[in-house]
Amino acid sequence: MKYQGIDLDILANETVLDTLLRHEKKVSHSCLAGYCQSCLLHAVKGNVCSEAQDGLKGTAITNNHFLACQQPANSIDCVADIDLNAIFSHAIVVEKSLHATDVLCIKLEPVNSHYYRAGQFINVRNPQGEVRSYSIANLPATEPCIELHIQKIANGKLSTWLFDQVDIGDIVEFQGALGSCFYVSDTSQVDNDLMLIGTGTGAAPLIGITKDALYSKHQGDIHFYHGVRTIDSLYLHQQLLSLEEQYANFYYYPCLSGEVNGDETSLAFQCMNYGRASDIALNAISSPSTTQLFLCGNPNMVNSTRKAAILSGILPQHIYADPFDHS
Repeated sequence: MKYQGIDLDILANETVLDTLLRHEKKVSHSCLAGYCQSCLLHAVKGNVCSEAQDGLKGTAITNNHFLACQQPANSIDCVADIDLNAIFSHAIVVEKSLHATDVLCIKLEPVNSHYYRAGQFINVRNPQGEVRSYSIANLPATEPCIELHIQKIANGKLSTWLFDQVDIGDIVEFQGALGSCFYVSDTSQVDNDLMLIGTGTGAAPLIGITKDALYSKHQGDIHFYHGVRTIDSLYLHQQLLSLEEQYANFYYYPCLSGEVNGDETSLAFQCMNYGRASDIALNAISSPSTTQLFLCGNPNMVNSTRKAAILSGILPQHIYADPFDHS
């Protein structure tokens, strides 16, 4: 396979991205699962498989662009970079605050107008060209900025940069919005129950989806399960409790899977559920055929819960998820 004028050997069962990274080529990438679209490349010569163009827009498909993490290397003869500046936009950081000691809330104001849905995600790029995907936590109909919740990861290239180096007024680069994990106002499904399961900052897109559903006057019950290992990680606790008090059809279930520490008489412990959020949620399903499931958080949790949900009777077309490694 030829890249930047150099012939690269390929190994069996490698993707184009595998080959490029093995040869120490600096290529934009993030999720490795075909969701984030940050590893987009151009096939100069070769056969692009349909899986490597899943989710791409018509113009990208017409221009023979593909997702390097999904494209088998043995069917591509020559590959080239695309102009990332053409797909990345700019936004101004207008607010930074801490939701918890390790969770940053950052609000971005795009320089140019963008259409997005609560629950979708954007790809953020740092000055070194590294990219990570972060979900949108706010409702565009009521809030003009893009709100992200960033968990600080030890040695995380993007999270530490956003925490420690980016200031209010700075310009950051982003791509998107992307993804299909969002609420759709449909009169035929307005009475369906919504089940939202998130771990850690996977709660970010889910609270955006919740606000969208409530704003759209969804009639079915909305059940929000937030799974964490320690009680301090329930960074949206008060906000979700307030929504529960305000809306009769919204129910919040904080779920603690780690060891119990602290004062068990605190407000948080009065409504705590103990165990994995996915297990607690799926065991509580009453009408699986009319339940819509939204998942976000640890990729292993998302994938295993998706399988368990289908076995429990939830229709595959009623499951929405975008799993990412937010480092």
